Amino acid sequence: MGLTLNEYQDKAMTTCMNTSANPLYMLFMLGEEVGELQGKFSKAIRKGWIVFEQNQLFVNRDKVDDKEFREWVELVKKEVGDCLWGLAGICHVMAWNFSDIGHGNLDKLAARKEAGTIDGNGDGIIREK
Repeated sequence: MGLTLNEYQDKAMTTCMNTSANPLYMLFMLGEEVGELQGKFSKAIRKGWIVFEQNQLFVNRDKVDDKEFREWVELVKKEVGDCLWGLAGICHVMAWNFSDIGHGNLDKLAARKEAGTIDGNGDGIIREK
């Protein structure tokens, strides 16, 4: 079933409590969820389950069995979903349309790619070569 960003935002925000419907809560909650996502990866690295080589993720099958790894993947996906909820929440409390934010980001990235500055470090800054 296809789901647009705006549909997700609308449905996700039906679970937003009144005490959470403000920018400060959404910002702190998003930071917490990103931290939890990072924690899942850091623990898997520490346990030797995953390694990174040349920007690639590899599963160390000597350290983790298939069942354990699938469970880890599902936990990671849930954390990514929580991060998505937080982003939708920030858009909601700022009265922004999630889809508009997505389109704006794609436009920015396309302009940076065209200008050869996709690896730049200044949002909205497009430099001449």
